Amino acid sequence: MIDDLACQWAARIERGLDDAEQSELDEWMYADRRHRGALLRAQAALSLLDRGRALGPIEEEAPEPEAAPDRRQFLKFGAGGLAAAAAGGIGLRLWPRGMPISTGVGEIRRLPLDDGSVAVVNSASRLRVAFTREKRDIELAEGEAWFEVAHNRNRPFTVHAGPVRVQAVGTAFDVRRRDGGSEVTVTEGTVKLWSTASDAEPVLVPAGNRALVSDTADIQVISLTPTASDQTLAWRDGRIVLDDMTLAAAAAEFNRYNSQQLVIDPTLADRQVVGWFRTDDLDGFATASAAMVGGRVERDRNTIRIVP
Repeated sequence: MIDDLACQWAARIERGLDDAEQSELDEWMYADRRHRGALLRAQAALSLLDRGRALGPIEEEAPEPEAAPDRRQFLKFGAGGLAAAAAGGIGLRLWPRGMPISTGVGEIRRLPLDDGSVAVVNSASRLRVAFTREKRDIELAEGEAWFEVAHNRNRPFTVHAGPVRVQAVGTAFDVRRRDGGSEVTVTEGTVKLWSTASDAEPVLVPAGNRALVSDTADIQVISLTPTASDQTLAWRDGRIVLDDMTLAAAAAEFNRYNSQQLVIDPTLADRQVVGWFRTDDLDGFATASAAMVGGRVERDRNTIRIVP
């Protein structure tokens, strides 16, 4: 019943709520803590049926999965319809458990987890979800993911990124795996951070901070301004926000999301650029940034170059 109602609310939210409906939704959400997770799953499922994945401004014209059910079936049958669709083999998997998850270049996916948590997985990332009754473990082998964790003090939620461990009870945070270490940005609550490469005590990192952790267990915590935090997590909306970033660093960010790559002439690499762009707007960024740094754009099939 909860999942069926959540499906109905997901459809109503998509078409727009009036004031009375919004009040009714608020009451329903507060009536039972399970309602929030059910609604998140239903919204993700509705979007998956639209696009073949729950979130992604990239590749909006991607074909629908073969024999995918239409939206009317989803709304009519609710949770039961989802179960039948999964059994039919259309590839709609909303509750990944003990399974690998990967995204292609330019793909961003929103994944509801079976405990009510949500993971948003960035471009070119690989992770594995392994939940048991006692604990919730996720291994991030490559790339980046943001997690909104459902509160359960008796069932810790831990992200493994190399030797780095990030643990939360009910909070939200981002983990990015880098060469030689990991970067953790906390957006809500507090996380406990430690490394298996060290005997040092865990460090508590509150919201509004970023922790840089090397694989040799060095931990550096940096306080973020709201602007810096928004810049770091803009990828969840398919955007790249540049706030006085060097051209070389900005190009590296765009290269994470596109098969065609940007190459920057060394004489322009340290010049500053600003603005915000869609992750797939490589041409727009190249044109705008070349103008900002006094350069010009050269193109071939696989490469865009910004040169003096």
